[in-house]
Amino acid sequence: MAYIMLQYDRPADVRNWSAYNDRVKGWIARLLDLPGAVSLMAYRAADGSSPSIIGMLEFRSLDYARSAASSEQAKAVLDELRSVGAHAKVALLERSPYTPTPIRSQASPP
Repeated sequence: MAYIMLQYDRPADVRNWSAYNDRVKGWIARLLDLPGAVSLMAYRAADGSSPSIIGMLEFRSLDYARSAASSEQAKAVLDELRSVGAHAKVALLERSPYTPTPIRSQASPP
């Protein structure tokens, strides 16, 4: 598995905040339509730190993720995010060979 990680701050002004909220579900759907996309999970910073949003878009392989990251479809979504004041930083990630699956704490139940 491989991932495209998007990191950005939500828009601060009311006009852009409203536009962001109106469009975010459509952006998610379009990202999930990228070839090889498997899932998307988004996180909010609970402590108010920046970036306030981190999105993890999972792909079947690194090749799919690499291709998607440079695709016109992804660039269009990023441009639209910028248009409402959310300037996303994009990173291409893959699982470490040292931790290909989660390592669970021995103290917590499965």
